[in-house]
Amino acid sequence: MKKCIYCGHENQDDAARCLECGTAFIVPGASHVQVSPEEQCFWDRMTFREFALLFVRLQALWVIFPAVVELTYLPGYLSTFFPARRFDVLPSDMKQTFYLALLRIALRVAVGIGVFAYADRLLSWLAKGLLVSRRAEPTAAPNAGSAGAPPASVS
Repeated sequence: MKKCIYCGHENQDDAARCLECGTAFIVPGASHVQVSPEEQCFWDRMTFREFALLFVRLQALWVIFPAVVELTYLPGYLSTFFPARRFDVLPSDMKQTFYLALLRIALRVAVGIGVFAYADRLLSWLAKGLLVSRRAEPTAAPNAGSAGAPPASVS
């Protein structure tokens, strides 16, 4: 008999769903998604480090996304600049807004490309920092002396 994990009702062994609440029984090893042999080989070989690199690179692309959004605002500035053919006619706050938008776009693209290109070094640096901080943590080894006494110094 199969016991439903949701409502506790006992069902026949061959039941696909609980007769009481309708919860589907999950068959171990059964997958609802068809995966090609090539893709299965990829996932079998994927290490945690490779997955972390993939994740960091996806984050780098996400940093670039706002730059693409800001690029959509630039035609509004450019339509103001080019019909007049005189940049000096524009108010100074509009010039400043345009230049700040260009700066934001450039910084986001530079950071995104930098993180994407150097994701492996960034992960190594982060892991090295975690390893150093874990080595620095004191271990809870039992002391032969009294509990409140400082460890004896070695001369």
